[in-house]
Amino acid sequence: MCIPISQSSPDSIVLSKMKKIDTVPEMAIVGMSHKTAPVEMRECFSLHDDEVPRFLERTQSRGVSEVVYVATCNRVEIYFATADIPKGMQIILEELENISSLKHCEFDSMTYRKYSRDAVLHMLTVASSLDSMVVGENEIIGQMKKAYGRAVQKQTTGVVLNRLFHQAFKTAKRVRTETGISKNPLSIAYIATELAKKIFENLGERRALLIGAGEMGELILKYLTKYNIGGVTIANRSIHNAERIAADINRSARIVPLDDVADAAMDVDIIISSASSPSYIVTEAIAKELQKRRDHQPLFLIDIAVPRNIDPRIADFHDIFLYNIDDLKMIADDNLKNRLNEVEIAEKLIESDAEEFYRWYEGLEVVPAIQRIRETFDGIRKKELKKYRHRKLKHLSDEDFKYIEDLTAQIMTKTLHNPIMHLKQYQSEKKGHSRGAAADSVREKTKLIVELFEK
Repeated sequence: MCIPISQSSPDSIVLSKMKKIDTVPEMAIVGMSHKTAPVEMRECFSLHDDEVPRFLERTQSRGVSEVVYVATCNRVEIYFATADIPKGMQIILEELENISSLKHCEFDSMTYRKYSRDAVLHMLTVASSLDSMVVGENEIIGQMKKAYGRAVQKQTTGVVLNRLFHQAFKTAKRVRTETGISKNPLSIAYIATELAKKIFENLGERRALLIGAGEMGELILKYLTKYNIGGVTIANRSIHNAERIAADINRSARIVPLDDVADAAMDVDIIISSASSPSYIVTEAIAKELQKRRDHQPLFLIDIAVPRNIDPRIADFHDIFLYNIDDLKMIADDNLKNRLNEVEIAEKLIESDAEEFYRWYEGLEVVPAIQRIRETFDGIRKKELKKYRHRKLKHLSDEDFKYIEDLTAQIMTKTLHNPIMHLKQYQSEKKGHSRGAAADSVREKTKLIVELFEK
């Protein structure tokens, strides 16, 4: 049986005991990812692009001051900031019920909720792709920028989430540039293309032959086309399938029957083979003829068929570079190990940036108080100056009176210097304590100092 959302979250009980900040909202995240929920559950919470603005507006209108909705193929996350976190979380969960037509008890165990420091650390980790299915992938940062842009357009971000998202983008850039976590491809098709680029300086001057219609072979051909391969030949038993592949890669291609592979191979520099065949399609005899015709110019062979289409003994031929699916998989595994070795470095960068952000965020606790103190004193100063200007100091010129204005402003600044610095220092000293206790202590000190000047 589902119980009301307001009673369902064990952490809401803890949060409800926290005193609310008057003007500085708390941060939180609720979400699910490939690590916590299957795709059939995640897709229940995925909104179409034209539905997101309404979701943002509706959530904000219900009392959540700042909100950003992020959805990718691997995660759905809602970042929000509000002065009343328990109420805000309740609103978000109710909206998730509306999106999915599910009761919260049906998805509650698959969601995660993070607050304050944990929320900051999580967001920076996600943006830096350390929480992605493929560590080091670059798509997530673009997706988060798009989600943030939508929220900015609908004016559902504020001082906290604006700063947090920009910090995330900055951190993600640092991780990409200061570590090797995004270097070396993991995709088999992309690795094959990168190898081709190393063998041939200019792919635009080269031609490729695709043998068969396997999915991986077609994907490699798509990558080669992306890098402007000079020409394409497709050899297939089915002319219809060959024409479909040419249409998919959006390239004109020479199409030949599978039996004409030997002749077609004489005019190309790259051969990708993924056909279903009980025997070798590219034999030693064909390879020897290719060597002779090409005058020992480099030839790149990619055999991703199982069983293999290309005689493995050809790998011993001079100036012929042969890679099979196991070779490419081995490179991918090595690349993944190298990426994972960089994770520890990336995590330290993320932790450092998260702490920097949080120092700024905790400083917001005292900003309203400092502003109020300054405004109070400045109001008194200007009021008294105005009275004196029209009575005892009316004989002064505007230029002379400006000196008095500047002098009183300096006196005010110097008078307030120690109380304000004391407040900032006290807040800084408390930053290492637990979030709730530190925040309460800073608020009490802030309230005391403000009351000294206002009452």
